[in-house]
Amino acid sequence: MANYKLYLTAFMLGLSGCATPGWRSVQLQDYLQPYVGQSADQIQQNLNLRSLGFQTLKHPQRSKESLVFTVLRPINIPVPIAQAYGDPSSPASGSVRLGSISTSQQSYDVNFYCHIIFELDQQQIARAIRYEGKAC
Repeated sequence: MANYKLYLTAFMLGLSGCATPGWRSVQLQDYLQPYVGQSADQIQQNLNLRSLGFQTLKHPQRSKESLVFTVLRPINIPVPIAQAYGDPSSPASGSVRLGSISTSQQSYDVNFYCHIIFELDQQQIARAIRYEGKAC
């Protein structure tokens, strides 16, 4: 039972590590900063997040107040499987541990999103950038 708690704790820490900002997020913020002060049309025309290695939705969403690019971060999460070790005929000798072997049938895919939001003024000029989502 103690092993189960240890594996569960490690799994949860791994998930929280996936949600924390990393080096890529800092580089992205530095890369996007020069776009502040440009028009929404210029940003749409020149900003290519895919060339930086990001997966994105095809087209940004545009409104009077904002221009939103969505970056996807797909993550495959393995599902731990309980495995019995020892002699199955003897109830005292078998112990149960969580296995770390993962196949496509024993995992699931999750897409985390990062919305990069350029806040626009009345002339459709970007005045600020906000980031929302677990993949930022």
